[in-house]
Amino acid sequence: MEQHHFDIVNHATPRLESMDKALGRGKYTDDLELPNMACAALVRCPYSHAKVLSIDVSEAEKVPGFLGCALPEEAPQAYFNCSGNPPSPLLMADEKVLTTEPLTIGDRVAVVAAETEEAARAAAEAVKVEYENLAPILDVKAALADNAPAMQPHLSDTNVVQRREVSQGDIAVGEEKSDIILEDHFVTPPMQHTMIELTCCICDFSDGEHMTIYSCSQTVFQERRILAELFGLKEVDVHIIKPLVGAGFGARQQLHAQHAAALISRKIKRPVKLLYSREEDFYSVVRHASDVDLRIGADKDGKLQLFDTTFRLNAGPYTTHTPTVVAAAARKLQYNVPNYSFIGLSVFTNHVTGGAFRGYGNTQLTFGREILMDRLAQKLDMDPVEFRLMNHVQVGECFPCASIPVSSNGIEDCARRCQQIQKEIDEKEPLIDDENIRQAWGISFSCHGSGPSSKEGLSGAVVMLNADASVHLLVGSADIGQGSETMESQIAAECLGIPLSSVQITAADTGLTPYNTGTFGSSQTFICGNAVKLACDDLKKKMVEQLKVIYDGCTVKEKDHRYYISGGEELELSFEDAARKILFDPKGSVPIGAGTYKAAACPNPFSVCFVKAEYHKKLNAIRLMDIIEVADVGTPINRLTVVGQLEGGIAQGVGYALYERMEINPRSRRTLSTDFLHYRIPQMGDMPRTYVDMVSSHDPYGPHGAKSVGELATVPVAPAIVNAVRRASGIEINSLPLCDKFAILPTERGNVK
Repeated sequence: MEQHHFDIVNHATPRLESMDKALGRGKYTDDLELPNMACAALVRCPYSHAKVLSIDVSEAEKVPGFLGCALPEEAPQAYFNCSGNPPSPLLMADEKVLTTEPLTIGDRVAVVAAETEEAARAAAEAVKVEYENLAPILDVKAALADNAPAMQPHLSDTNVVQRREVSQGDIAVGEEKSDIILEDHFVTPPMQHTMIELTCCICDFSDGEHMTIYSCSQTVFQERRILAELFGLKEVDVHIIKPLVGAGFGARQQLHAQHAAALISRKIKRPVKLLYSREEDFYSVVRHASDVDLRIGADKDGKLQLFDTTFRLNAGPYTTHTPTVVAAAARKLQYNVPNYSFIGLSVFTNHVTGGAFRGYGNTQLTFGREILMDRLAQKLDMDPVEFRLMNHVQVGECFPCASIPVSSNGIEDCARRCQQIQKEIDEKEPLIDDENIRQAWGISFSCHGSGPSSKEGLSGAVVMLNADASVHLLVGSADIGQGSETMESQIAAECLGIPLSSVQITAADTGLTPYNTGTFGSSQTFICGNAVKLACDDLKKKMVEQLKVIYDGCTVKEKDHRYYISGGEELELSFEDAARKILFDPKGSVPIGAGTYKAAACPNPFSVCFVKAEYHKKLNAIRLMDIIEVADVGTPINRLTVVGQLEGGIAQGVGYALYERMEINPRSRRTLSTDFLHYRIPQMGDMPRTYVDMVSSHDPYGPHGAKSVGELATVPVAPAIVNAVRRASGIEINSLPLCDKFAILPTERGNVK
């Protein structure tokens, strides 16, 4: 492989905002205050399905500090889709700002405002809503029953809001050519994003004509579009600014309460802040629960011949992202399978609404796929790594039903590096197999995309040159804690040959920065990074053209960030000298670089995960010992950030596998998962020993050869854990979380248990 030398990218670089966060100087939405700002709170339905019979605000009006209450009849009556994706036929409109027909717990019924947060919450509690409590449908099986009432009859006569069929080859031929076919039914639970920062927005719509919003958003430009449509405004009159964000994982890839805040701000003619409680965050949006039938077939030599799945996602009662999540899952099969069939169903229920979550459908389908791949390898008496590698797509080949060939692939290097680390671990601590404990390794392969798999990613970037050779970079992408602003600044510094400290970045402000589709689909390094590189190339081109004007009749060339003038004067200018000359010469100008990147490709990053687990036979208990994950992300723009993404992805995968599940009480039909006491996520002491690495790779489409990592990191972890547990226990597993079947023992970290 060709070696590439970089001065700024492919290094471990601390994030630009790290010190502000560490020292408490960083400003999140809830830290901000506007003059004369009031506080707002939502009146939410406590039932999973109900009908509002009456609303009485008389007691709320008595709360000291009460300012006003907006009711459903005062809100825009149009249906909308809260998804932060660009407009698509898949994103059906079926939600209202405030409703009298709640379809899930937490549906918005009214919004109140008061002088303080405490008063606003007290007033919301005091609003008396009379409900008719209706029987909810909480799972996919019940929703698909012939006698199930349709949740959204204006969209569908049934609870299947969208059916997607993708296929190639012939399943009957695949069955005939397969010497072994394995099948099973796989179930994964709804999972909460558990961002540490509570969802919050500040809205000033006091004049009813111009809307300014500060919010923890992943998709500021999509939210601007939706709000403008809802309130009959031009987009230029809606200004959305993203402060620091304490994570998103997909939960902030949609409108949350900005519309309700705008409604009450307009009514009381004051800016308002609306901050969720932890319970509100928990029932706002979840990863889709999945119900999957899957068959995989292979011939006696181990070559895959058949992949056949029916993939059902629990959407909750609103479309939001569900059809696009289903569509994305259909495009993530990284093995060569000549006969492929995918049937995807987006199913309405009264469960908590499903939305975007790290992995976006890939996580759910990869779970069952990698378990069946492991079982197939055992049935064929083949090494699970070699079995996967022999069937894996290679550079120049396409995923099933895909049209763009794979442009780079380091999957074998990932697997060999995992095996190397595994060997080192086993040499220190050989596997145990005695009357009490059996230990085993499990593996999983995964892939993802660099940007939305529909190739709808679009980003602009602007670079403005200063006289001291520093630059101001403007991008529309939203850094939600993943470090994109640092990486985009690194890309610019590398392109221009200047220190990272010479790049100032402004991002995700619809009044200042160019359009960006949004922070989703693991897109920012690839999509926005390419726009940044094009903007920097444009700036250098304009600098050359302006130097030709200044040095009339001379030839000007740029090479290695230096400018060579010949054909009259013979000069060599540094980037700084060239900047000063261009800005201060009598024939000077103000060069501004602009770049736009529309995704023409969606390069696939790859990863391999190995897990060592032990099964305690007498206790029916499991313990995770070691987790290894090695990724092919092309050129890692910031090695420190990639390590953090891998480690964080592993932690989310551990929670998904072991004990995370958004639960609703089957009797009361109310959520049991209301806070971190009633919803367990892995803490530092719960994590096994973790080893992460990245292999050398370079993608021809990526900025400086980069691909994505954000979502990829979590996808292979749960199936690798299950494969380790099934090999150690001998018990076949087809559902999560594992705490339903096993006791979960504390991990061992060094000598600490």
